[in-house]
Amino acid sequence: MKKLLVLTDFSANAAHAESAALRLSSKMSADLVLYHTFSYVPMALSNIEGPLVTPDMYYADSMEHLQKGAHRLNELCGTIAGCKTHIDCKTGDGGLAENVRELTAGNEMSMVIMGGRTGGTIDHLLTGSDTAAVIRKSRKPVCIIPSSAHLDIPKKVVFATNFEISDLPAVDFLLDLGKDLDFELQIVHILRPGEAATAIGAEMAFRKFLLHRGLTCKQVFREAVQPALQHYCADEKVDLLALSHQHHSLVARLFGHSESKAAIAQQQLPVIIFPPDYK
Repeated sequence: MKKLLVLTDFSANAAHAESAALRLSSKMSADLVLYHTFSYVPMALSNIEGPLVTPDMYYADSMEHLQKGAHRLNELCGTIAGCKTHIDCKTGDGGLAENVRELTAGNEMSMVIMGGRTGGTIDHLLTGSDTAAVIRKSRKPVCIIPSSAHLDIPKKVVFATNFEISDLPAVDFLLDLGKDLDFELQIVHILRPGEAATAIGAEMAFRKFLLHRGLTCKQVFREAVQPALQHYCADEKVDLLALSHQHHSLVARLFGHSESKAAIAQQQLPVIIFPPDYK
């Protein structure tokens, strides 16, 4: 049984992502693992002498909130035709990213889902330290759902590539996901006008790989990468954007560019990021 690891901090943004995860899991015939992590800091309950707050107290409080969230999702599941999603609750102490790395090490989890702060998804990637750390450490794709995004079942998904070999398993993941969710997958490459194509051999091998899977890659010519993605996704009515997070991938090219963060922050689409260790 496939499982989606849903990260929560019990905020409204996290609840929004949890609801979206439930709708996806129902369509995928997957179960959910609702996960919260806490950092234990010993402290007294008051200024007077008394018992310290213990790890067991943190654990109990975390589980209580998780169970409330699971109850809400079970009620929502009852309103979705055919929903049979089972929801588990897990909590742990320590760093979120390291815990996610451990939880995604095997084959149990197929994807991580988390909410974004108020603002755009890319802004969250640029400024959200927890998000960036989770992406670096996770062994499975990470789906980030901004608070303003409505993610039901996507009908059109775009994967932006820079013809890296690390993009190949990402394409296969999206093809498998597309079978479950029944969406159209498009592959695009952003090229600035006048920019010379490099690594022709890698591009030819990548296009051959796509051809064997019944896919093609569309070249998009624009002066700047980020606006190009925004315009393309808007023009094509894209529901979900997917990217690989590699040092020399499109993400590095996008985040390293000198365009203003204000423009980048406007990206409101849900985004799936394939982490460096995804294979």
